[in-house]
Amino acid sequence: MNIYLVRHGQKMEDDKNHESLELTDRGFIQADIVGKRLKNYNIDKIYSSNMKRAIQTAETINNHLNVEITISNDIREIHMGVCDTKGWAYLQEKYPDFIKEFNKHETDLRYPPDGECGEDVWNRAMNLINEIINSDLENVVVVTHGGVIRSILCGVLQLHQARRFCLGAPPENCSISIIKYNKNTNKFCLHSFNDYAHLDGCPPQ
Repeated sequence: MNIYLVRHGQKMEDDKNHESLELTDRGFIQADIVGKRLKNYNIDKIYSSNMKRAIQTAETINNHLNVEITISNDIREIHMGVCDTKGWAYLQEKYPDFIKEFNKHETDLRYPPDGECGEDVWNRAMNLINEIINSDLENVVVVTHGGVIRSILCGVLQLHQARRFCLGAPPENCSISIIKYNKNTNKFCLHSFNDYAHLDGCPPQ
């Protein structure tokens, strides 16, 4: 089984509108390009985060695949606490101790005051991964977010979630990371990571 993790296309910049951010024009172009590439991979189904930028990416990809799309809350972006509504600058001002520890990337910290950590993301994303690997599907696209991709990869590779920050800075928009799953051995392997060669005509900025 192949699981193609795709980060959504470039999103609009608005730190205080985290939930409903849409793709930019460039983001739609990126999604269209990655859809053209995925057309060659015999994709059976697409799963998408329930956040708007991911859904727009999945729908644009599906213009080339014409397969079922399932929307899942389990692969929405990591909840960054107060940062999601008031921005990173506010977080730096009000939670300096958190920022100091966070920047070390040694501990899997929850975003204050009520956000998630990497393990929280993996625990919910794992529900969807288990659904996929227990299905009869062979090639599945998962359209999600940079933070979720990092947490999933740490989870399947059994790495500490604090190590997720070593995986991309983060992965590029509309890049593909491929997880292969062997049903006979119940083992995952990371086959490729952050592949955006298809975006040669619309490279990351």
